[in-house]
Amino acid sequence: MKKIIYLLIFLLTISIVASQEVQVVKESLNEIKLNDVIEVKIHISNPSSAEKEFNIIENLPQNIEVIDPVKVFTKKNDALEVKYYEWITKISPNSIKTITYKIKPLSLGEYSIGPTRVVDNSNLATYESNLITFNVKCIPNNKCESSENSITCPEDCSTGILDGICDYKADGICDPDCDDEPDCKKSEFNLNYFIIPFIIIILVILLIWLLPKIFKKKEKIQVQEEKPEIKYTEEITKKQEPEEKDPLSGMQNN
Repeated sequence: MKKIIYLLIFLLTISIVASQEVQVVKESLNEIKLNDVIEVKIHISNPSSAEKEFNIIENLPQNIEVIDPVKVFTKKNDALEVKYYEWITKISPNSIKTITYKIKPLSLGEYSIGPTRVVDNSNLATYESNLITFNVKCIPNNKCESSENSITCPEDCSTGILDGICDYKADGICDPDCDDEPDCKKSEFNLNYFIIPFIIIILVILLIWLLPKIFKKKEKIQVQEEKPEIKYTEEITKKQEPEEKDPLSGMQNN
């Protein structure tokens, strides 16, 4: 009876193991520095009691340098050239195999590597791993360079500068990368209410100071134009009037 029970337990264990699916897990560091090499590991489990052969395809992200292995394949994906690895490997029964590769990111920011595709060549069943992301940070040098921003290099680039990253929050710093940043609106309000009235006051003062001078100049010009005409008419009238003779001048001569 005990032998039968042991046999049933053994068969049940075998069936459970056989019914388990292939597991594919991918891992890497979450953060590296620029010019560092990152290592990616792909773990593939074979829960069956027989050795299996698998075909593995791993698409690589853009803007990277392949380090190890050096040999890669390329394909077109929506008119974009994509590099990828492809391996064919055998995995022993009830065991896990790890495939490792190394790449070097060439720019700052977040990188994402999509799911690894694993095909069981014995039955063409397809399995996929998890997606991984990692962030490439800068090497601080106390200078915010063109390729850096407050996310990729917070040590060199503070918030509130023109770096292509909108830091949308009310912190008293106007970020020029934001369209409706609350701190920028506040500064605009103060600017309008102080500078515009100041300009208006200056213009009014200038008008009050200039207008009397303008009118005085006009009056002087008019007076200067009228005086020569009056003198000219007086001279003409004097010439046209005959000289009056003294009636007694003749009697005195006699």
